[in-house]
Amino acid sequence: MSVFRTIVAAIDFSETSDDALRVACELAATHGSELHLLHVIPDARQQAWSVEAPGLDFSALQQESIADAERLLASRPLPVTVGIPRVVRTVVAGLPAAREIGQYAASHGADLIVVGTHGYGPVRRLVLGSVADRVVRLAPCPVLTVPHHTLRATTPAWTPSHEQELTTI
Repeated sequence: MSVFRTIVAAIDFSETSDDALRVACELAATHGSELHLLHVIPDARQQAWSVEAPGLDFSALQQESIADAERLLASRPLPVTVGIPRVVRTVVAGLPAAREIGQYAASHGADLIVVGTHGYGPVRRLVLGSVADRVVRLAPCPVLTVPHHTLRATTPAWTPSHEQELTTI
């Protein structure tokens, strides 16, 4: 029986999430896991600017945003499909994205969350934040972070000599 019965892949339509999607598909195919593709959009009704825009139908705006995101998610090709028993595509509205991802994973009994990391430096992360970092801290299950392919080391940073150093400490 697979350890990963349900895998949630957080998708933001970036190259980084494409890398994470590939890994999530490979894991789901290998383990025969159900795969949930999740995209989070901001809730238009909870934005600070919403009080400044009287007369706008925020519910209609929200439904249009969800429909657009659902079309994008539905058209996203899966790099691997053989061996994946079920794929669920879901768009949720709310912020922060990390909280929504964690809540979705908890409500669907996820065994693993796969999320891409953009690899921003510490200053940019301080200003922009890191969804992946927050998911790791808030998740109800293990989280696999997948770095953007341009950030991966060409030579392994972890070698047997490092293992020997750790065992002697």
